[in-house]
Amino acid sequence: MTDIGLLRAVSWRYPLEAREPAAGFASRLAGLNGLPMRKFLREMRIHPHDLDKCRHSALQSIAVLGSADVEKLSRFTPIPSVDGDCFTIGTESLSRLSVRRTYFCICPHCIREDLAQYDGPVATRPWLRLEWIITHFRSCDRHNVLLVPTTPTRRRYQPFDFTEWIAAIVPKLDELAQASVKISPSPFQKWMMDRLEGRCDAANWLDDMPLSAAIAFCETLGLSALHPPKVLVTSLSVSEHATAADEGFKIACQGDVEIERLLTRLADAQSTTRGFWGLRDTFGHAYGLLESTKNSRDYAKPRNLFRRVAIANVPIKAGTSVLGEVLEKRVVHTIRSAANVSGAHSLTIRRLFERKQLRDEATLQLMDHRVTVKSDELERILDDLKSALTTTQVQQVTGIPRNHLFYMINAGHLPTVTGSHEKAYAKHRFTQAAVDDTLERLFRDTVPVEKPTGRQMSVLRARQAAVSGLNEIIDFLFAGRIWKGLLSGRREYGALLVDADEIIAAIREGQVKSGFTKAEAAKFIVGMGRDSVQKFIAAGHLCLVEEFSPEARRKVLVVSRESAEEFLQAYVSLGELSQSAELHHKQIRSALRNVGIEAHFDPDIFLSFFYARAAVNKALIANPNLWRSGIKRAA
Repeated sequence: MTDIGLLRAVSWRYPLEAREPAAGFASRLAGLNGLPMRKFLREMRIHPHDLDKCRHSALQSIAVLGSADVEKLSRFTPIPSVDGDCFTIGTESLSRLSVRRTYFCICPHCIREDLAQYDGPVATRPWLRLEWIITHFRSCDRHNVLLVPTTPTRRRYQPFDFTEWIAAIVPKLDELAQASVKISPSPFQKWMMDRLEGRCDAANWLDDMPLSAAIAFCETLGLSALHPPKVLVTSLSVSEHATAADEGFKIACQGDVEIERLLTRLADAQSTTRGFWGLRDTFGHAYGLLESTKNSRDYAKPRNLFRRVAIANVPIKAGTSVLGEVLEKRVVHTIRSAANVSGAHSLTIRRLFERKQLRDEATLQLMDHRVTVKSDELERILDDLKSALTTTQVQQVTGIPRNHLFYMINAGHLPTVTGSHEKAYAKHRFTQAAVDDTLERLFRDTVPVEKPTGRQMSVLRARQAAVSGLNEIIDFLFAGRIWKGLLSGRREYGALLVDADEIIAAIREGQVKSGFTKAEAAKFIVGMGRDSVQKFIAAGHLCLVEEFSPEARRKVLVVSRESAEEFLQAYVSLGELSQSAELHHKQIRSALRNVGIEAHFDPDIFLSFFYARAAVNKALIANPNLWRSGIKRAA
């Protein structure tokens, strides 16, 4: 072991450069004094293995020989841990594979600048930078080119001799510089160097994570963002790795929102694929990293975020371990899983998704095991479906005829589990509670009847006797608007009684028809023949609407009052003009023809004469004696 007190600074030495590690500094000292590094170290009684392991005694000896501050020399020298699993640089730690120990990378442009900075032997002028021996630095941020890997002679238990390799490549340095690959500045590398130099940014989401974990997370997150989940990492080029690291850093430094946006996008992309929906296949290499480090506290923050997003977006079965924690309750269902849980057919669940608008139309085009929905929206429905009754079972239990039951469903009197009431022939499902509640409302306030009168009859017979629609009677029953009787000793739909005369009165009550039958429309629009009404309806000038007719006790098609009034405002008939002018229709036609006004509609087609009211009014304003000209012409 070297006695530090006996060492003195060598005469030929360079000052310690910024971020220059001990092995590079020792190599320059050796070369400047005309010796290979291994021989220089032995002559100075420094064991090469001690320098290779960056032991303090070796660093202290090198510092004395080069007249350097040992603290500064140690500051940017990667110090291996006792077990060799990591390296320490200042206050930061890097993984074992983060430091290049058998080779280094260089920037040819930096080497050329170094050659011009010093005098002395050419090979000793350049110096080794810390970033050249850190594997995560792939480019030179000064010259924006990819670093060039080297092939120094590797000797067991000794650090590589930087100066020895420089001497070999100086003759072809210009060639290396010309061949260097341009690349964009790297914010990821700038952030790493800031951390290594002791600078942190409280606004950066990554800066409360250990550096080694933050670096690995950025690199794998970038791979997940830019490449397919199963991309072979070894197949990617150095520039592709650099681009991925920058992309991962850009996303991660902004925090939870941006990371969650990326993960949601990856989950959505996976939903269009086939086969098993796995978390590693969804989130790629970033998830693989967190899975392999699920017991490490260093990755707790990204691991918790990934777990939360995965559970919220991927259909994971209860009992599955997600990054070290067991999922107790399923959060996301697919059509297939919901069908398995409920016992309903997949098509029933798919239509349920459609009716409840749980997913958009585009998503519903996917396969059953790829259409997802949050389970809290389905939990109650799936529980109800397990014991739900079919339409046939409800008929058997209640005795309600099929068409009566379907109207109750469609009108919302009997709610369905799946919200299928708007579909007449859907596969409806009902809870026993809903059926019981419907019967309770149906039989509420019924009067026991021993012997019904002639007009007290079942719903089916009352419909015929009152010449009414089934829907009116059922609505009256649930609204409690009519008398309800129940044959003594029975409680079934067939024993329910209503009064036919009361139904007739209830139907007529408050019902007013505002539209016109065709005959009424012909009277309302003066001068329109009865046969003309249908012509104008067919041409779209009069509109038909459905209104309830108290006389017919049903809904009938009538000409809407609005369209008839609009027609009268726009057109005037020859009959109306004849009446108002008290002239023969031939005289009116003659007068209008004199001023160039012809029938607006072809009389041969529409079977009547109608003129544009605005044109006639304009002609009368211009010539108040218009009709006199018609009289003279007719004479």
